[in-house]
Amino acid sequence: MNKSFRPEKWEDFLGQSYIINSLKIYTQASVTNKKSLDNILISGPSGMGKTSLAYLIAKVLKVKIHIINGPNLAKPSDLISIITAIKENEVLFMDEIHSVSKEILEVLYPVIEDSKISIIIGKDYNSKIVDIKLPNFTIVCATTQVDKLAHPFINRFAIYFQLSDYTKQELSQIVKMTAEKLNIDIFYESQLIIANHCRNTPRIIINLIKRINDYYTTNQINDFSPKSIYYVFRQMQIYEFGLYEKDFEYLKKLKEHKCLGVDYIGQMINVPSATIINNIEPILIKEKLITRTIKGRILTNKGIEYLNKNILLKNTLNQ
Repeated sequence: MNKSFRPEKWEDFLGQSYIINSLKIYTQASVTNKKSLDNILISGPSGMGKTSLAYLIAKVLKVKIHIINGPNLAKPSDLISIITAIKENEVLFMDEIHSVSKEILEVLYPVIEDSKISIIIGKDYNSKIVDIKLPNFTIVCATTQVDKLAHPFINRFAIYFQLSDYTKQELSQIVKMTAEKLNIDIFYESQLIIANHCRNTPRIIINLIKRINDYYTTNQINDFSPKSIYYVFRQMQIYEFGLYEKDFEYLKKLKEHKCLGVDYIGQMINVPSATIINNIEPILIKEKLITRTIKGRILTNKGIEYLNKNILLKNTLNQ
């Protein structure tokens, strides 16, 4: 996400009110006591605001933030070189922490628990373990797959947050705030439409508004009315709830064949089964458009209504 879209103060972060209210208290206590903030673990789907929360914490505490992407840590020395450069009370943000190796986690355990690292110097019989005391700083770890983290690791974090779903009203407010940052005056009805096409994800809202603005800048649309928004989404092959063309194909195949196994669906729409399970089905299940049974996937009544409504809308916009 572009830094210009990241919140600068608590009031700028819309949604997740429980987390924001808690962090206000924790950060204020940290400043008052002149101590580093306790280590934090944040779990939730991609694009929901985990990185923005880490940036905001550092912003409020008025300290530097160091960023590490878990998959980029190839060996323990990669982590050690970073944490030994961090100063008192600063923030270390580690994204996708579930993807790091066991060897790197072993280095991280004493850092989280005792603010120290243990380094082995020498080889074989001449080797010895040397503990290096580190400054007190805050580690903020983020994960999209908390189930891959061991419970002893999770329990070492004094603060643990699980991101919750955003309401349609909160998503609409995020649309409005994002549009204002781009100097775009979007109709209220258009805000609701965008909020209903973002897969309940703030990051997608930002990307959608930027693409809509591209259409406006190149004179493909003349305003930001609901009709124009629907036109852009049709060109982008985005449907209600943020479904894409392959998601839509999935639903149409289910309607045609009543009940299908995931492997068969994959063959019909030319998508790997793993992609269907991990990327397509979660939003369909969340919106109650399909249901899983022992025999296979079945389209719900809501799914049938959804298909009929969006096929009609698709045909209308194409006229």
